[in-house]
Amino acid sequence: MKKLIAMLYTVVMTIGLTASVSFANGAGAGITNSPHDFSAEAWNHRAEICRVCHVPHDHGRNDAIGSEGLLWNHQLSSATYLMYAEDSHINFIDGAADYEPTGVSKLCLGCHDGTVAIDEFDNKVGTPQTTFIDDYDTGFMIPGIADVGSDKNLSNTHPISIVYDPAADTNLKPTTASMGLSGTIADVLDGGKVQCSSCHDVHDQESVALTHLLRVAQTVAQGGTASGLCLSCHIK
Repeated sequence: MKKLIAMLYTVVMTIGLTASVSFANGAGAGITNSPHDFSAEAWNHRAEICRVCHVPHDHGRNDAIGSEGLLWNHQLSSATYLMYAEDSHINFIDGAADYEPTGVSKLCLGCHDGTVAIDEFDNKVGTPQTTFIDDYDTGFMIPGIADVGSDKNLSNTHPISIVYDPAADTNLKPTTASMGLSGTIADVLDGGKVQCSSCHDVHDQESVALTHLLRVAQTVAQGGTASGLCLSCHIK
């Protein structure tokens, strides 16, 4: 029995070590020590990783901040946005687009649009905090260009909250096409829509510095091919 246990342990450890080497670019290398691991930050009153975004027992908080699901624990942005489809680009897209961010993108913007503090989570929801995304790097701000009136300007960034529709747009690959190590295109859509999480794996680690948690590497230097992420969906 001891010998069998030892053999099983060796197999498990071998699989684990192999996985840790091969995981990157959307395969879920794990959030520990990733760009979204804030456990060591002074503002993180729980010193946890997951709790900045999720909580196991909701206590009704999720309904209070927007019913977005995923046991959400972070304040959502109340900003309005100028979307890609609302600008002059509307004639160049074929999928049905929402007129405000929805789904997972709404959650991402709760930190990345710069209007909500990163530390506004858990028992601090609804209480203004002081640590914002641009305290880390203004490059993490989405949108990164000037507002349009009272709207945050998303009109010049890749469309989000838009249906991925290869039938309407023949320059799109079928949803069965591969999305690197994340499975297929269908696997990274949110209710059939392209969202922030379609291109970025927030629970992953960067295989190469400054690769922005992309599911597929964009360059040879990053371990992929030139424009690999773009060409995973677009036929060009």
